[in-house]
Amino acid sequence: MELNLKERQKLTLVTARKYRTARKREKSKILDTFIEQTNYGRKYAIFILNNEGKIKHVGKRLKVKVTHKSSKKCVYPCYYDRAVKDALVPIWDAFNHQCGKLFAPFLHANISCIAKDPKFCFSDEVVFKLRKISAATIDRLLRDNKAALKIMGTNGTKPAAKHLKALIPTLSHYECIEQGSGLWQIDLVQHDGGNPSGEFCYTLTVTEVKSAWTVHYALKNKAFLWVHQALDTACSMLPLPVRILHSDNGGEFINNAIVLWCKQRGIVQTRSRGSKKNDNCFVEQKNGASVRKIVGYARFTEDRGVAALQNVYNHYDNLLNFFYPCQKLLLKERIGSKVKKTYDKPMPPYQRIILDADIHQSFKKDLRSLKKRINLMAEMERMQQAIQLLPSFAEPVPVLVKKQNMKPLRFGSYSSIS
Repeated sequence: MELNLKERQKLTLVTARKYRTARKREKSKILDTFIEQTNYGRKYAIFILNNEGKIKHVGKRLKVKVTHKSSKKCVYPCYYDRAVKDALVPIWDAFNHQCGKLFAPFLHANISCIAKDPKFCFSDEVVFKLRKISAATIDRLLRDNKAALKIMGTNGTKPAAKHLKALIPTLSHYECIEQGSGLWQIDLVQHDGGNPSGEFCYTLTVTEVKSAWTVHYALKNKAFLWVHQALDTACSMLPLPVRILHSDNGGEFINNAIVLWCKQRGIVQTRSRGSKKNDNCFVEQKNGASVRKIVGYARFTEDRGVAALQNVYNHYDNLLNFFYPCQKLLLKERIGSKVKKTYDKPMPPYQRIILDADIHQSFKKDLRSLKKRINLMAEMERMQQAIQLLPSFAEPVPVLVKKQNMKPLRFGSYSSIS
């Protein structure tokens, strides 16, 4: 018959007194009998028999009697409960499915504005918890929701002519960082629905390296006419002047027309090294984090596809640049087999430009006046409406191409809060 807890404690106290006063041979017999009665491990049994009931001195005056009780796991009430997750998911859905480290500062700064909207009607207790929820807790609560969003796409970059590449200097990832303000990286994302045959729309992504300011332009295809038109519009609308234009080695950017256009505008054109995708990493990371996450992988063609995509970007770019925080890598340190990365404080590109002492006050003044005219919730509402219209403008894929890990095409999960 097994002993219960209180019986084992009484047996331990009695046996410990005999064990400590016994000789070595007798201790072995007492220990064997004690282990047989309690089913304790041998090392643990030796430890508690040597210490149970002893009077130990703690400091000069305080005496403590040693007792051994079975430790019970503390069960704490769940602070971030189901109500918090039910409130967190629709906000995360509505504002670009950001990671916890970026979503947490955004939520802390804007939860008061979000909670006033009728669609996000939460209790005061839930709002209080969301105001101080950590990035790790957000990632833990949204783990299953994130796993459902992972899909893959296609790549259609074609290399440029070698004689043109020889005329354009290369910049590595680190050299791009050293150039300071005014270096803009550009890249194209194709909307082919999984099959890169025929003609389809593209998205031109333009990103400033230092501040991470990003804009998107929908193109009918990647002919020079549309690339040139988008770059012209970008140069007139961007908050900072374009000193350097950096791209990959695709023929849509490395051609005679773009080279001439850069010379006429006094822009230095640079490119990535061959087979070094990381040299253009600041804009490459936006392809998935911005374009694919918002638009998805459907196929869009002709002017109606361009209009539908641009309608989304007109509202999304305001949210991305004025409200959504981003992080910049400050330091990479190798410790044994691991690399420790240190990032700066998350903040939106708008705030980075405002805090940059090297940028002229006239640019900052224009940005401040522009931000005053943007309403967070109204802009989000317009973006949702534009995204909900995307399926009606998508075109059927000519031939279905099966690709490993490719999931059904989607347009976001905004319908959950509409």
